[in-house]
Parts: sequence; structure tokens; C-alpha cells
Amino acid sequence: MRAVPSFLDLIGRRLAVQQSSRDRIEIERILAVARLLLALSSILASAVDRTDPAQYSSLALGLLLFYGGHSLALLAIVVRRKELTNRFAILAHVGDVVWPAAIIVVTNGITSPFFFYFSFALLAAAFRWGMRATLATTLFLIMIVAAEGTVQSSGWNHWIQLQFDLNGFIQREAYLAIFGVLVGYLAEAEKRRRVQAISAGQISRQARVDIGLKGTLRATLQEIMALFQARGILLVATDSASDQSYAWRVNGLDSESEALFSSQSLDRELEQCYLFAMSERCAAAAWRGGDLQNIAAIDRDGSTVQGERCRLSTAMEALHPHKVLLACNVKVARAVSTRLFLVDPNLGGQPATQLLILQDLVHTVAPAVYNVYLLRRLRSRAAAAERSRVARDLHDGVVQSLHGIAFRLYALRTTTKMNEGDCSRELLEIQELVQHETANLRSLIRQLEPLDFDPRRLLDFLSRMIEQFRYDTGIDAKFVCDSTDLDLPPTVCREIAGIVREALANVLKHSYAHNVLVRFHMLHDSCVLTIEDDGRGFEFSGRVTSAELKASRRGPLVIKERVRAMGGDLTIESSPGQGARLEIKVPKEPELHLG
Repeated sequence: MRAVPSFLDLIGRRLAVQQSSRDRIEIERILAVARLLLALSSILASAVDRTDPAQYSSLALGLLLFYGGHSLALLAIVVRRKELTNRFAILAHVGDVVWPAAIIVVTNGITSPFFFYFSFALLAAAFRWGMRATLATTLFLIMIVAAEGTVQSSGWNHWIQLQFDLNGFIQREAYLAIFGVLVGYLAEAEKRRRVQAISAGQISRQARVDIGLKGTLRATLQEIMALFQARGILLVATDSASDQSYAWRVNGLDSESEALFSSQSLDRELEQCYLFAMSERCAAAAWRGGDLQNIAAIDRDGSTVQGERCRLSTAMEALHPHKVLLACNVKVARAVSTRLFLVDPNLGGQPATQLLILQDLVHTVAPAVYNVYLLRRLRSRAAAAERSRVARDLHDGVVQSLHGIAFRLYALRTTTKMNEGDCSRELLEIQELVQHETANLRSLIRQLEPLDFDPRRLLDFLSRMIEQFRYDTGIDAKFVCDSTDLDLPPTVCREIAGIVREALANVLKHSYAHNVLVRFHMLHDSCVLTIEDDGRGFEFSGRVTSAELKASRRGPLVIKERVRAMGGDLTIESSPGQGARLEIKVPKEPELHLG
């Protein structure tokens, strides 16, 4: 169970996330409507039943009318404005305090029926700013009530002639104090939770595949450090599978200089310095400068750990001098462990609360950063596999054919007994072989090109691809589609285009087909792509499902992987020597799989 924020935390400095102008104007509009309704109801009540004392009832009604006009003017301003400054909020808040004080003076003082106007002022302070502003408003209102009570109970009361009620005075003061603290506490706790959620979202957005792991770490670490207004941040990660450790560090973040980012591989000594032993129950701990014993610790659930000692290493103390140091352990994978250090955070409350906030942020952001690492590694492996495949295709195909052509040309050049007809036939065969390998090479180059097209124009793209294939290879390829409108996710469209391109390449390289038919049609909840040719087919005969292909490890690997990534189903019908038919069925709303 997570700890309730302490009073010291709530009056301390909040995390460094500024309130947006849209939030400010929304709050002011809500308060303006509530203020106007409060004023109108008070005017109606005063008109129906005049307030006491009777000699000031007309003055009280006049003040309420002025207050109603003031409320209407504020509502008109906040409705028309698109942006509001904090100065406007302060002036409006002063009015929320001054107007009720004036009205209460002429309506029986502290026993006035309009005393609850002060509650609105406290709620407005809590909505706008949080705990500290609410406490300041509460203190000011208590002073106003005390001043009015002093006037009522002293000799100065002959001017207004009000009765002083000591019990009512004590109750009203207690009410203001309790209500102000309670409302401020709840508002501040809610604001802090909201700030944490916004901060986690902002930091998670820094995890981007296109900037790589190093760029992602730099951006996320800088965001966390700026959020806490800390002096430095350090991330240490160790991979037990490769037995390697790394550290990434950001220092020197201020308004005048850019943060300094550095990374390094750790030797055994530095690894032990940073990854010193902590209690199994301690998922995060805090230390003060000059003291190796922790001052606060929490477990993985965020509960405070009592009596556990997490001693800071002396080497860590020497390498990173600090006033306050926070450390948080994160387990992102079975073989990878990380520890995050935050040096001298200035915001977020007491060290125990700072640990809670840091732990929540890290556990939210860590999966996104780790996914960047996995995707980059997957891309690297895919690129290596693609390079290997290209090298193999070049070696087994084009290179071997070129060697064969070279030997035949050499033989043709050195042979003296060949007649003119045989020579022409030999040259024609060499020419056909060159054209065939040129087509293979062109197909290989086309496979390496990225699929750059508008997913909404998938059908046009497929039609052009198949027409180009027919033109390049001489194989009679046709595309048939009975749909004009597609409602498929862009990722699915790209996978379908990749499947068609891979299938055509396989037809050219392996099937020796003369005819290819690609058919695409939409069903109620799925789309179906079929590719059939009259080539030599696969080595097996009959109809084979996805499960059988996976179990027997047969069928085109790339196509199987693409179909599996879309959560689709692949079926192959093969007749050796007569051709093959591939049928791919993909749901309209697939569950994409990365693994």
C-alpha cells in the first residue's frame, strides 16, 4: 500500500511541471459559473427575506447586487478570453475574499448566513494553486473573522450594533481552519498525482526508435532530471547474459548551459561501486551527504521499509558528492538489471516521497526504453540476416552464372572448329542467360528497396507492382480485386505489400512459372490474399495449414513471418510439377506480434 503524502510534502515544492493555459482558463470558467450562481441565489434569498440587522438590509442587498455584477463581468471575461494570466487569477481571488468580508460585516458579522462565501474562496484557492495558497487564504480569513469578532465584542460595536456569540466565533474559526486544511490537502494530493501522470507521459514520449537507444536514454534522463530539478542523474545497467555493465550520466543541467551526457562501459571495480548490495526488501533508498546509512527506503509496492539498512558504498560517496542521493532498482528483463541514481533533487517533497515518485516514473518509462532497445536489436539482426541472404543469393545465383558465362565465352573465343550456326546458337544462349540473370539481379535490388507507398492506395500499388513484374520478367502476371474501398490499418497494408513482393520474387527464382495470378478480396471481418502459379510447386503435395507448416518447418519463411506478425492464417496447396497456391487470411483488426 502506498503511503499517504505527509503534510510537509504537500506544502513543499511540487514537481517542475507548469500548469497549461488551457487548464487555467478551464478552472476560471468553472469558478466563474459557480460564483455567479452563488451571487444570484444570495440576491434572491435576500430579496425574499431581508437580512439582519434590518437597518443594513438595503446596504447588504446593494452589496450583493454589486457582487452579482462583479461575478457576471468575470464570467464574460473568462468566456471571451483564450488565455488568462496568473495575475488575473490573483485579482479574482482577492475579490472572492474581499466581497464576502464586506457583505458579512453588514449581515450579523460572524453569525452571517453568508459566512459560507469563505468556503468558496478556500475552494477557489485549492483549485487554482493547491495547498500553500489554500493555507495562506485560510490564515487570512481566520484573521478577518478574528478582527470582526474583536469589533463585535469590544466597545467599537456601538456603530454597527451586533451581538457577539463566543461559541459561534470559536466554531467558525475552527471550521475555517479544518475546512481549509482538508480542501487544500485533497486538492494538492490530486494535483501531484496529475503532475506525476503528465510527467510520466512526457518522459515516455522521449522513447523513440528513430533516435536509437543512446538518444532515448539521453532524452529520458534529461527529462527526469529536469522534472526534479536535480543536479545530476546516473543510470547503471548490467547484462548477466553478456557479463557487461554500462553507465549513462547527465550533469550540469541549468538555464544557461546544456546538459552534459556521457556513457561508458564499466569495469568490475566500478560495477561494484554502483551496484552495491541492498536489502532484498529495498527497491529504492535515499541517503544524505556524509552519511552512508540510508534515511528512507521503500519496497517494490511503494510501502515504507522500516528497520532495513541499505549502506551506501564509500566509493559511490567519493565519486558523487551529494546533499541527497536517491537510488531506485529496476528489473526490466530476466538478464538485465538497472539502477537509477538521482543526485540532489530539489522538488517532490521529502526523500521518502521523492522515492515513491521516482519509482513510479521509472517503472512507467523503463518498458518503453527497453522496447526501443529490443526493436533496435531486432532491426540490427534483421539487417544482418538480410545482408547474409543477399550475399548468399549473389554468390549462388548471379556470381555463379557470371562465372559460367565467362567460361563459355572463353571457350567460344578459343575454339577454332565451331561452325557459324553453332556459334550463333551459343551466343544466343549466352545472351538469354545474361538477360535472365539481369532480371534476377533487378528483382533482388527491388526487394531491398523499402516499401514506400500510401497505405490508402494499396490496391493501386499492388497493381503497379504486378504490372512491373510482368514487364521485367516476361511472366504473365495478373492482379484481380473485387473491392474498391479498403479499411485496413497501415501496418497491415505494408505487410500485405511485402508478402506479394516476396511471393513474386520466389516465383521468379524457384517456380519457373509462366503464369501468376494474384487475387485480393474483402470478407465481412477479414481480407483474403491468394497467389497461385503454374510452376513446379513445393516439394510436398496437398493442402497444408499454418500449424502444419510451422511444425514441419516448411514453406516460405519470410511470408510465414509476415503472416504471423499480422495474426493471420496461411494455407498452401501444392501440386509438384503443376504449381502452387498460397492463401493468406488476415483479420481487419489484427493483433500485431513483434516476436
